[in-house]
Amino acid sequence: MPVVDVHTHCAPRPRDDPFGVAEALRGVPVGKNAVTNYRGLPAVAYHDMTDFELQQDVCAKAGITGRVISNPFAAEVITAISRKPAIDVVKFINDNTAAVVARANSNWGLGTLNPLDASHIAEGERCLGSLGFKGLLITSSWHGQFIDGAAAFAFWEWAQSRNVPVFIHPPRVPIGHEQQMDQYKLDELVGRPFDTAMALARMILSGLFDRYPGLKIAVAHMGGGLLPVIGRLDFGWRLGCEGMPERAVIRCKQRPSDYLAKLYVDTMGFWAPHVREAVEVFGVDRVMLGTDYGPVPIDPAEHIDIVNGLAISAPDKDKILWRNAERFFNLNGIA
Repeated sequence: MPVVDVHTHCAPRPRDDPFGVAEALRGVPVGKNAVTNYRGLPAVAYHDMTDFELQQDVCAKAGITGRVISNPFAAEVITAISRKPAIDVVKFINDNTAAVVARANSNWGLGTLNPLDASHIAEGERCLGSLGFKGLLITSSWHGQFIDGAAAFAFWEWAQSRNVPVFIHPPRVPIGHEQQMDQYKLDELVGRPFDTAMALARMILSGLFDRYPGLKIAVAHMGGGLLPVIGRLDFGWRLGCEGMPERAVIRCKQRPSDYLAKLYVDTMGFWAPHVREAVEVFGVDRVMLGTDYGPVPIDPAEHIDIVNGLAISAPDKDKILWRNAERFFNLNGIA
């Protein structure tokens, strides 16, 4: 039976390092891994992230037959470290991702870019064209700026007109990281889903989905921290904003929770109750298997087991395990 993982990352170390990243992020070796420190946030850089053959073997043993591969952090981080033009960095990352994807027939790729810079749309076209990617990964914020404002309108208009599958993933350094997130891995475990929730809340409340109703969006980590606060967005909308300053007025036309029907999510989270909630809220037709394997080197079989343990029909499990991915990303040759 086909099983497609829509959320997996791989970034083998390139032979050339034109942006000086290896030196800037040199970590402390810990076995095969290394502990890095970027902007005061320590993190383990796992060997699995860079070892394509290991990834293929682990995923095959878990029962995964195809993977959608992306590189979530590199573009933003390298741009900050190197101080080189973001477009040059993005092209470098996309070329390397394309080379990784080409190493196995059972994989597809997602490109990346900065959605706040309209000049990157040409790179988006290259991703969908000559590089053969099935969509784009963008971060929920870019260097502290969210993706709902006017700076992103050109990107969203283009993405809607081209029916581009867009996968939203949190950045390496989330909004609010300076608020004691340098302990206990809180930047990764809490900060990143918070960044995603803020981005989605802003996209909904600002009226972005009313402006661009045809967007094709999937969100990592079951929507980050959005679901626990969606009721709060609803009551804020219901009470209105009379007397508030113009910049604070909620602008969406419908109840915020109504816009959840426009989103797809993956299953990454390692908690069956949350996956059950995602299926209930988003619908079984809008949930896709995602493991975050690579930077999160935990057996992908755990995610498959959670899906197989859901109290839903076998055909519905197939939707989560591969059919929804096939439809959302327009994948070929799965079955």
